[in-house]
Amino acid sequence: MEHDVSLKEEKQVAEDLKKKENQIEEEEVVVTLEKPKKTKKTTTKKHKKDENQGNKSAKNEKLSIKEEELLTAVTESKNNLEKKGTDYSSVNTSERNSILMPDRVQVKVVESALVPALNDDFDPSVTKIRVNPLINELSSDQGVAKNFQGAEVTVGETTTRVNAVVRPTQLPVPAVKIRNIVGEVRNVTAEVIKDKVIIQGIIHKQVFFVGIDGIVRHFSEDVPFSTFVDIPGAEPGMNVQVHPLIEKILFHLSADGLSVIQKIILEVFVKVTQFIQVGLELGTGPLLLLPRVVGEGAKQELVETIETLTTPALKIDEIRGELRNIQTDVIPDKVIVQGIIHKQIFFVDLDNLARHQAEDVPFSLFLDIPGVVPGVDLQVHPLIEGIFFELLSPTELRQKVVVEVFVKATEAIQERVVVGSGQLFKVQQVIGEGQKQVLNESVVTLERPAIKVREITGEIRNITAQVIPDKVIVQGIIHKQIFYISTENIEFHQAEDLHFSLFIDIPGAAPGLNVNVKPLIETLLFNLEDETTLRQKVIILVNVVVTESVQIPLVVGEFALFKLEQVIGEGFRQILVERRERVPVPVVRNVVVEVVVPPAGVVSGRQQIIVENVVELPQPAIKIKEVQGQITDLRARVIFNDSVIIEGFINKQVSFVGDDDIVRSITERIPFSILVNVPGITADTPFTVSVELENISFTLSPDGRFLRQIIVINAEVTGEGTAPTPFQVVTDVTGPGIVTKKVLVRAPIQTPTGVEVREFFVVTDVSGPGIERVEKAVVFLDVVDDGNPNPVPIEVVTDVIFTVTPLTN
Repeated sequence: MEHDVSLKEEKQVAEDLKKKENQIEEEEVVVTLEKPKKTKKTTTKKHKKDENQGNKSAKNEKLSIKEEELLTAVTESKNNLEKKGTDYSSVNTSERNSILMPDRVQVKVVESALVPALNDDFDPSVTKIRVNPLINELSSDQGVAKNFQGAEVTVGETTTRVNAVVRPTQLPVPAVKIRNIVGEVRNVTAEVIKDKVIIQGIIHKQVFFVGIDGIVRHFSEDVPFSTFVDIPGAEPGMNVQVHPLIEKILFHLSADGLSVIQKIILEVFVKVTQFIQVGLELGTGPLLLLPRVVGEGAKQELVETIETLTTPALKIDEIRGELRNIQTDVIPDKVIVQGIIHKQIFFVDLDNLARHQAEDVPFSLFLDIPGVVPGVDLQVHPLIEGIFFELLSPTELRQKVVVEVFVKATEAIQERVVVGSGQLFKVQQVIGEGQKQVLNESVVTLERPAIKVREITGEIRNITAQVIPDKVIVQGIIHKQIFYISTENIEFHQAEDLHFSLFIDIPGAAPGLNVNVKPLIETLLFNLEDETTLRQKVIILVNVVVTESVQIPLVVGEFALFKLEQVIGEGFRQILVERRERVPVPVVRNVVVEVVVPPAGVVSGRQQIIVENVVELPQPAIKIKEVQGQITDLRARVIFNDSVIIEGFINKQVSFVGDDDIVRSITERIPFSILVNVPGITADTPFTVSVELENISFTLSPDGRFLRQIIVINAEVTGEGTAPTPFQVVTDVTGPGIVTKKVLVRAPIQTPTGVEVREFFVVTDVSGPGIERVEKAVVFLDVVDDGNPNPVPIEVVTDVIFTVTPLTN
């Protein structure tokens, strides 16, 4: 029966243990600092006579069963931890040895209250560590002074690197200096009035300046000028030669760099001449290139037309006319002149409105000039002597135009003359002359198959000559017209332009001298090699005379008539043109950007534990006066990804009042270790560990010899993840017609002094003229006053590219 009773008692103990397991809410780890003494197991024997001995054996069996159940609970708790994913096998042996491992671990789960003190609650050899306790249920000792000091340790370090960003230069930009200014005189006109010559023109300048961005820019400027020169004896209709020269351009930049103050010194030389026809006495003087008169003549022509008015006219107010597009052809002893009479008819219509109508009437005539041959120089002076008109009907207008044409034919000859002290003449003194032949060979493909080439004619066009020291370079175009018979016996025409160039050695030639070029096609040979291939050879003779304009008195004689320019007078004037010009800038299209430096991602983890231990007081105490605690020797390391082990010591000092009313104190050094789960942390991640003593509560044993303490420790690990790459956002776009949409955000940006958190506008959309491309991206930014303190994704403009426009004045 005793065996049955013992079995029932064992079942009752097992049920009690199972009930306690169902009440556990938190895990309690019991660390034994010193191995408990082994107790000898005694075998229970049945003694009917000794009841006390039987009860004692039953009690021992109950304790053995409790120990077995506790070991079973520990094993199950360890298996549960392994099932949760904690793999301690990955920790190497050295790390295991460095971690403080308890000799005995007891895991308990409490539903709503702390584990009640057992008989060994005041065992100084036992230290208990509980993870994730219920802090609110820890007792707080009133009237006891407490002083707790935590600790912090930083593992690793990090540096944020921000790439340098080149910000676009904002325009308009003032100039920091003027590199240089070059100028030339253009569009010079001169009008001769009595005893004066009025000169007008334009000074074309090119200004090169350096902006504040170090880029050399250019702009051009046209400055008009006008002046007059007194020439006694000058009369309207006389010839005038004007030679302007820019002597100096002075300039300086204004203080604000936006204006250039310029002073231009311009010298104008004027010579007035008139053509006269005189005979010269030949001699041994200077060799001149003289225009000898071959012949001259004048002829009048009446051109009559009837013009139909587009609008019925009441009367004709006025008709103005001028001669245009005058062309001449020379045949032996004759000169053919052709041109157009351009008329402007002003009339009044039937509604008394003044109207205008233009009309072009061609005309042609010829003059007999004995001795002229092709190649002579012609001077043609056409003149409208009168316009007569009659309105035949509201729409018919009869007009008669009297045209007079005067023609003088000359040829250039070289003669030595006698220099005297008479009238001054402007003549051309010969410096040197030369000639050269050149063979130009070409092959042309005919547009159609040909059976023969009937004729090829050619002429020299667009002759240009450039004088360099002791040489003259001649360039031009050989314009050829090919007439050929196709395989269908139809004559076709095909034109060809062939460029040529040559140089002629002329000792004494120099830049600035005059050059007279006479090209001549001596021979034009051709050969039809097949139906479409035509080979041509052109022999050109070029004669060049280099002269210098001189003003000398000549002796008049009776050798021959020459057309010469008699000097009426000459003079010069210097003028100062002052100009203040604002430095032009390109069209202002400005893009302002900021560089956002996103903060590094934060990885963190927290863990709270309770360290429970018992300390034996050197003398029984009646009360505790003060408890001080401090975390020392704190260290931490990443033992594997997502986990940080923290180790350290708790240095405590307890002041207590003994039974003799004397205050004494004891110190204690308790080691601890905490495993903190930090998702995302790696061995290369810098992190900071902060451990603080939140509370120390204690209980005196009934006899006052032992002090049971519960220490609450909070540990926090904060690490800095990989920083995202800084990115650029557009904060403003300006320019003519530019329209933007903006949002106010808050973000850390790169500044000259470092990274600062500021509020600024970002452009979310932009449009307008001159925009070639807009680049956008979705980034995370904290939008101000959106009710969300965290960054949100937002599409912003990251760059704006404008079309390139040239800098104009």
